[in-house]
Amino acid sequence: MSDSAVSRLQPPRLADLWQAPHRPLFLMAGLWALGALFWWQWGWWWWPQIGMPQLGTPTLWHVHEMIFGFGGASVAAYFLTAVTSWTARPILAGRPLMLLVAFWVAARGVMLDAQTLPLLLLLAPGALYFGMVTALLLRDIVAKRVWNKLGFPGAILALGVLDALLVIAAREGWALDVVALKRAAVMFFAMKVAVIAGGMIPAFTANWLRQTGSTVVPPLENRLANRLGLVTLYIALVLTLAGAEVASGWALIIAGVVQGWRLTGWRSSAIGGNGLLVMMHTTFYSLVAGLLIVGVSRLAPSFWPEADAAHALTMGAMSGMVLAVASRAAARRDDSRLRAGPLLPLAYALVWLGAWTRVTSHFLYGWLDNPVALSATLWCAGWIVFLVAFMPTIVGPVLRPVFSGAKV
Repeated sequence: MSDSAVSRLQPPRLADLWQAPHRPLFLMAGLWALGALFWWQWGWWWWPQIGMPQLGTPTLWHVHEMIFGFGGASVAAYFLTAVTSWTARPILAGRPLMLLVAFWVAARGVMLDAQTLPLLLLLAPGALYFGMVTALLLRDIVAKRVWNKLGFPGAILALGVLDALLVIAAREGWALDVVALKRAAVMFFAMKVAVIAGGMIPAFTANWLRQTGSTVVPPLENRLANRLGLVTLYIALVLTLAGAEVASGWALIIAGVVQGWRLTGWRSSAIGGNGLLVMMHTTFYSLVAGLLIVGVSRLAPSFWPEADAAHALTMGAMSGMVLAVASRAAARRDDSRLRAGPLLPLAYALVWLGAWTRVTSHFLYGWLDNPVALSATLWCAGWIVFLVAFMPTIVGPVLRPVFSGAKV
């Protein structure tokens, strides 16, 4: 009997969770997406003696945990799994993976009491977590000299620095612009969606069209739009950090137009039969719309408050990307194809509806009593459905997630 046949006969074990980084890290991301938002939205009602979480303000705690907690686990789940495809190095597993997840859990634990714990204690677990992810990526990339991937550990390091700066600014009231740091963190994930999804979508769409024998022309790679897309996002980030409200607003709008230009060649109208691709494409549409909307909010804040508009990039683009990528890890395999099944698209739809209810909440008052609470309810429902679909995939033999496809 072959080793693969034997492995299929063995019962699933909890230890299987530690065979690949995407398993515990996407699981932690899903649990925290649900738990952190539930406490922030309704915790004061369920546990009045505890009250709302605080990092300077409840809103800053919410921003921090969604970006650096939920987002930090998700981005590491992707990079630490994908790096094995770039380098052919052994996948992270066992005790080193346990230690990494322990740092992430510790970082969430100290943030539960972010107002009173010593500053160094607040900073240490997050620094260890982002530092370890950076070191692991660097180790594999340098070992195989895959120099074109060095930007990814650099991005994780930058995210860790932003994490520390935001905590310091919120807790200590130092001369650091908290608003600029929040905006920079949001822009970080907008850029990750532009780069990662922008590479995945045309490749996976081309694969799907080939597999189905479609006569649709394969997606086109617009190299000029790809380059301009990244340049315009960097310009928008620099202007945002400089506090140039009007200039950064226009830069975001231009960046949104360029990202939309990239989309025009990706054959979105031809992927209706593939739930996993629908998630990817609609996530990128959320990125395009989010850049445009946040740009408008900078130019006309009384018309569309940025606190609402920014959720197009966080709940819409960032969370949509997390769900779309995690769903590829949880999808069923049918011959050479991945099948989303019914639950993963439902989870995505609920989160997507929650995102756009939150983005448009400024305009929904009068129509709805509490659109923000409705948005949070849809979000939590979506992540519950995701966890139901994802939990069975954390045990048993590891099937390497398909996070990359043939270039077009």
